[in-house]
Amino acid sequence: MKYGMNMLLWGTHITEDQFSIFDDLKAAGFDGVEIPLFEGEKEHFQKMAQALKSAGLSCTTVTCVGAENNPASSDPAIQAAGLESIKWAIDMTYALEADTLVGPFFAAHGFFEIEGSIEEGRVRSAKIIKEAAQYAQQFNIKLSMEFLNRFEIFLLSCTEDTAKYLELVDEPNVGILYDTHHANIEEKSVTQAFDQHSKKINHIHFSESHRGVCGDGQVNWQESKKAVQDSGYDDWIVIEAFAHDIPGFSEVAHVWRPMFETKLQLCQDSIKFCKQLMSK
Repeated sequence: MKYGMNMLLWGTHITEDQFSIFDDLKAAGFDGVEIPLFEGEKEHFQKMAQALKSAGLSCTTVTCVGAENNPASSDPAIQAAGLESIKWAIDMTYALEADTLVGPFFAAHGFFEIEGSIEEGRVRSAKIIKEAAQYAQQFNIKLSMEFLNRFEIFLLSCTEDTAKYLELVDEPNVGILYDTHHANIEEKSVTQAFDQHSKKINHIHFSESHRGVCGDGQVNWQESKKAVQDSGYDDWIVIEAFAHDIPGFSEVAHVWRPMFETKLQLCQDSIKFCKQLMSK
């Protein structure tokens, strides 16, 4: 198992001034980080790749889309913008020497205008993700679709719906991102979700119910641990937590109050909890 930390805790764009955080995370016991891709040039991410290597870390990447570049839109121009933004994220993933791009980039986050029907939106979205997946294959990059809870998205909000969506995409390098925060809201049974669809899960986020320190909220960690272990999953587990002090993002993530003492302390406490949990 490899353990990563999602850098969205520090912002949507990690600057060179923040590269020192990589050393802190390595010292805390992390194997890698998840780099947010929302802006920036290839040269910046190439420099970041070198900083990660110096710190002894690997990385995955995460991105999302909005109403203006929504792959599920009925407007061909908006769909095309969605495809281009995902291709850009794939290019930056390659610049970072990473092999996994994750996120809810199959549809616009926080956008609830249903055009036609949900199923029609899934079909439109799957067509774009299929093209993106074929583009990613030339770089040996896999994609992971992160279903979100009902308060953030409507297109995909549980493991079963995402598994059916993957049948529409029908590409070998596309899988499901299973996030304990969203599953805590949406899944009737964590065990059943893994029993039925674990072969399609290619990335995991460990995230607490309140987006703070793992083990300090309402997620059923014992059931989650057993489901992951019984499935034979042995890839990235990325810890995801959000802060209340990231202008523009904290509002989108609905984080209104501090849930931890410091960001580094959150990382240290969460990785300790997750490693102990998974080793039992």
